[in-house]
Amino acid sequence: MTDEIQRPDAAPEPGLARLDPVEHDAGSRSSLLETATIEAYLDGFTARAATYLGADIECGITVRQLGRDRRAASSDARVARCDDVELAIGAGPCLTAMDERRTLTTREIWRDDRWVAWRDAAELEGFRSAAAVPASAGAGTEIALNLYSEQADPWGPEQLVRAELFAEQIAQVTALCIGIAEQTVINADLTAAMASRSTIDQAIGIIMAQNRCSTDDAFAILRRASSHRNVKLRVVAAAVVQGITGVAPAAGQFRPRQES
Repeated sequence: MTDEIQRPDAAPEPGLARLDPVEHDAGSRSSLLETATIEAYLDGFTARAATYLGADIECGITVRQLGRDRRAASSDARVARCDDVELAIGAGPCLTAMDERRTLTTREIWRDDRWVAWRDAAELEGFRSAAAVPASAGAGTEIALNLYSEQADPWGPEQLVRAELFAEQIAQVTALCIGIAEQTVINADLTAAMASRSTIDQAIGIIMAQNRCSTDDAFAILRRASSHRNVKLRVVAAAVVQGITGVAPAAGQFRPRQES
């Protein structure tokens, strides 16, 4: 069901837009940071699919991260329903394409008996053919571009080459989104750690003043209170500070270093 495809250097077919490479620059990162979710950003790819792949093509995007599959974007409700059936039963062209790491085509859906539940759903939605194009988005993450058409067998070599290039761009953006999300979590953890350290330092200062003791002795007092009450050290420290000031200690703020 799959052909070996060579990538021609020829210009795209008339009426189809040229694919430009995804640039991992500050502008791309800024755009991604302004997007609420990776799904919202990938919706833009599905909206542009017809421009790149043909006016009669509908598409969905499935993301596999750490072994978990989910529908990330769909160009219309029909595609979403087909992809949801595939994910619910764990069998269909996009999942198989990611498993086998190769492009799969279903040239006549009604003839395909590999994934019966998905086939029935796709037929019910009025689709006659489909293709699934996988791409790697970095360690532990893959995507599949799920293409649907109301035409029989529209998957010529040029069409599939463009689909593979499109899938690779989606994978690049997905990897960038995941990297930004992971960095955001790291920054949040660092902010929380700095806030806790600041509160503990304030509490140690208060205990030193109250007990006329050293830093080590003050920390030992704080640690014993934490152990005795079976609560986190930062919680005890916050209570000490609030007991003196009357207000909860302010959280510390992490300011990333500005690139020159």
